[in-house]
Amino acid sequence: MRSVEANLAVMHTQLSCKVYGKQPEAAIEAAFAEVKRLELLMSRFLPDSEVSSINTRAGDGLVDVSPDTIEVLQEAVAIGALSSGAFDVTIAPLMNLWDFTHAATPPTQAAIKEVRSLVDYRQIRLDVKNRRAGLGKQGMLLDLGGLAKGYAADRAKQVLIEWGIESAYINLGGNVLLLGSKPDGSAWKVGIRHPRIQNSLVGAIAAKDVSVVTSGDYERFFIDSQGKRQHHILDPRTGCPARSGLIGMTVVCPRSLHADALSTTFFLSGIKGCKKLLAELPEVGVFAIDEHLMGWISESLVPVFQPVTGLSISLLSI
Repeated sequence: MRSVEANLAVMHTQLSCKVYGKQPEAAIEAAFAEVKRLELLMSRFLPDSEVSSINTRAGDGLVDVSPDTIEVLQEAVAIGALSSGAFDVTIAPLMNLWDFTHAATPPTQAAIKEVRSLVDYRQIRLDVKNRRAGLGKQGMLLDLGGLAKGYAADRAKQVLIEWGIESAYINLGGNVLLLGSKPDGSAWKVGIRHPRIQNSLVGAIAAKDVSVVTSGDYERFFIDSQGKRQHHILDPRTGCPARSGLIGMTVVCPRSLHADALSTTFFLSGIKGCKKLLAELPEVGVFAIDEHLMGWISESLVPVFQPVTGLSISLLSI
């Protein structure tokens, strides 16, 4: 059994893959091709993508889309409903308004109020049978960034399985997906970044055959003139960066698509909301860090969590 490591710039991030098997080079090449195919369908920044077609025709009927895009949009609507609108893939107009890549000052409340009227996942129109999708109001924009990387990681894993790979580590922009265990049978270890100490970990998750995704207020942000951290995880219900009391959220579950979306959803929900959601999602484990640098862990992750720093940790009981 041979191992190969490779990297690819895709989906505005980095895809890293470590594969063990008989044909690791061919398997990785096929997995990378699948991720690039999905980017061409789902990136709102590519003018010929299906998502761009939906955005261009917003308020003006449905467009033909692939089974992949239909599946991701169905999941988006389901998680939007589960989270009572906290997770919303029509948030793109707000993301554009805040412009975390260049801005150093928050938009005005008047501008936020105006743009918020264009954010509502319930305006997503789906004709699943005929594979068509659209948006109900002109000016609305889809951004599948909170789901597409997870979906792509799941598809990359499936491609590796089809190539006979039984052991692999996939990291697509922080969406970590584990195939099997390490070749020696031991668990993979996925580090959890400290949200306030650069290049430091709070701990690691030892796991097999799951996805581990972390969201935090430290990924893209600026400090405004009042000294307030304005981060990129926007709450569609307020139009502003989430103020849930959490600064880091790690989700562990079987599918990367779910882990991707739920890491945002749990982050927006705060500790109280996390408990409510966990009661409905028994296959999901979470490790949260609040603004007081207190750790919170669900019972299912206690046996596999390995602390690195001396963070105080409480059980996130349902």
